[in-house]
Amino acid sequence: MAAIAAPPKDQVLQGILLMCLAVVCFSSLNASAKLLSTFGFDMGQVVWARYIGSLVVMVLIFFPRHRLRLFRPRHMGVQIVRGLMLFGSSALYFQGLAHADLSLAATISMTSPILITALSVPFLGERVGMRRWIAVCVGFVGALIVIRPGIGETNPYILFFVASTMCSTFYSLITRKYAGEENAEVSATIATVVGTIGTVPLAIPVWQTPTEPLAIALMCVLGLFAALGHYFFTMALQRGPVAVISPFSYTQLVGATIAGYLLFNSLPDQWTLIGAAIIMSSGLYIAHRERVRRVRQSSHS
Repeated sequence: MAAIAAPPKDQVLQGILLMCLAVVCFSSLNASAKLLSTFGFDMGQVVWARYIGSLVVMVLIFFPRHRLRLFRPRHMGVQIVRGLMLFGSSALYFQGLAHADLSLAATISMTSPILITALSVPFLGERVGMRRWIAVCVGFVGALIVIRPGIGETNPYILFFVASTMCSTFYSLITRKYAGEENAEVSATIATVVGTIGTVPLAIPVWQTPTEPLAIALMCVLGLFAALGHYFFTMALQRGPVAVISPFSYTQLVGATIAGYLLFNSLPDQWTLIGAAIIMSSGLYIAHRERVRRVRQSSHS
């Protein structure tokens, strides 16, 4: 059987560009959420604004095409669990952002691909070779350097980012497992509906009506940034091999560092930078080994 043809070069370049656009959207989302915390808004309300805004955007775009089928996935129970994982990831991440630097949050979230690799064995039944296991262990060492448990004054809100990353990891694993059985637009919408409902109990007790023009604008654009970010991310991975395109998501650390400096006059400390470099190196090597594995599989097909 002939080897699987590689995607055209122009499609791969489109995928890289789309991934970079997704990173811009996610960086803008996180920076907007942190700015709202400086206005005194509770993160429960901010998370609700992120979800309701995304839901409005998705319904406007997807409903004309799918109608009521947009709310009828094949595996409703699985989609609800998947939505809860995304909701947990967003709520925990935003809560941590109110008390920590953007670059620190971005660094911890970069461990998700490493966790996905480790958990793909029991969860998806995939085989991980010794080299990738070593890369996973190295990545965890990088995370420990950033967190530094028991050493110095560790920011306790790092635990929010760790828990958020675990939720996003399971969200990704569930998405990968059922990707071939569900329409991507239906899956995205159901996850957003679950998050919107889940955030209502968080938002009502702390509700504060925004009055300043900047705060109103930030509340309105949260959902747009989130919806566009996930759209660009999905479209990027459809343009070429995941192992080639996904590493460009690491540029989120650059965006977080720039936004942190310009908006909050903060820069990552040396340990965060060292840990980030180790995590990124580990993730890039895992992506490289994944690409090698897929090439070998296609050549033997």
